[in-house]
Amino acid sequence: MELTLNIKEEKKIASFLNMLKEMDFVEIIDVKEGKEDIPIEHQKLLDERLKKIESGKATFKSWDEIKKKYEDKAL
Repeated sequence: MELTLNIKEEKKIASFLNMLKEMDFVEIIDVKEGKEDIPIEHQKLLDERLKKIESGKATFKSWDEIKKKYEDKAL
């Protein structure tokens, strides 16, 4: 059985997903953020990058880290 949910309060999405992950009888198949669709090619690229991160073949920095790096430099 599949069920589609719309979480109205964005700040509560992470805690809701974490709760679901703890349930062994629930499988999260897909998570879509926002209402805009992105091109298939872009989604495939993002999926490949996430797989590399999950497998330990790549790392990433948070947006806050990147933003701070450039805020500290004078333009």
